[in-house]
Amino acid sequence: MPLLPLNVAGYFHPLLLWRLRAALRSGAVDLIHCQHSRDLATVVPAMQMCGRKIPIVLSKRVGSYIAKKDLFHRYTHRAISKVLAISTVIHRNVIATTPVPPERVLTLHDAVDTSLFSAGTVDRFRVRREAGIPDDALVVGFVGRFSPGKGLEELLQAAHLLQPDYPAVRYLIVGEASHGEEGYADAIHELSRHLGLQNVAVFAGYRSDVPSVMGSFDILAFPSHAESFGVVLIEAMAMGKPVVSTNCDGVLDIVLDGTTGITVPPKDSSALAHGLEQLITHADLRRRMGNAGRVRVLEHFDRNVQLRKLEEIYYSLV
Repeated sequence: MPLLPLNVAGYFHPLLLWRLRAALRSGAVDLIHCQHSRDLATVVPAMQMCGRKIPIVLSKRVGSYIAKKDLFHRYTHRAISKVLAISTVIHRNVIATTPVPPERVLTLHDAVDTSLFSAGTVDRFRVRREAGIPDDALVVGFVGRFSPGKGLEELLQAAHLLQPDYPAVRYLIVGEASHGEEGYADAIHELSRHLGLQNVAVFAGYRSDVPSVMGSFDILAFPSHAESFGVVLIEAMAMGKPVVSTNCDGVLDIVLDGTTGITVPPKDSSALAHGLEQLITHADLRRRMGNAGRVRVLEHFDRNVQLRKLEEIYYSLV
């Protein structure tokens, strides 16, 4: 079937709806998989107008703070065959806030390519050397947007608490501000200077070579206040890295506290520092948790495993 690009940016698109109806009517489409709820406003009427009953799958990656059980949402959501929630917390949110029957809601986690994210495929020292970090330093890493809620303040405060006893530890912070959040990024850099972390906190900016970045870490810090999942966690665990993470939302589907990492309450820099200290001071614990994390990802978050699950869902509907 030829590609049919449709710019569905909002909710009301009569021309796009007509074009989609024609494509669906051709019989070449057996299943529709939507990535955004707003797509349903175009997909559902197009499907009904084409005279065919086509299964519709909707992926849900973020939760809603409002109930969507009005007449409009009952119309669009009753056509959904399956909702694929990214985590348990999103699964519960879908049931609580939409008119989709619970039996139509499944959890299908995000996945990672474990052949790409594998410790044996990267040079452990290249990123360190580019960042000016000694080969023998113990590195605590962070990967993510410079955005409120990602916990960068707590990470820097934890580094400040640990610095007197562990001056050789380095904190490699990878990422940059999203559009419109440059002021927040400036405040994070200023906080680092204010806490006297110029010699231990390294801001590497945006990098596309995430496997190499993960390979340069000894520990991943994931201090987010709230996350629907946490792909960074499964990437680090696939690389055999132990994690210190907040115990929020979708993270609970990933990290096994005491087995693949250490979980701490959000917004608690002292608890974060304590969790990091346990791994900084115990190399055997780092290795044990790192190995267990790799096994967990292979069993539950490997891309091929998750693709097979998705294929099974597709075939069950077609």
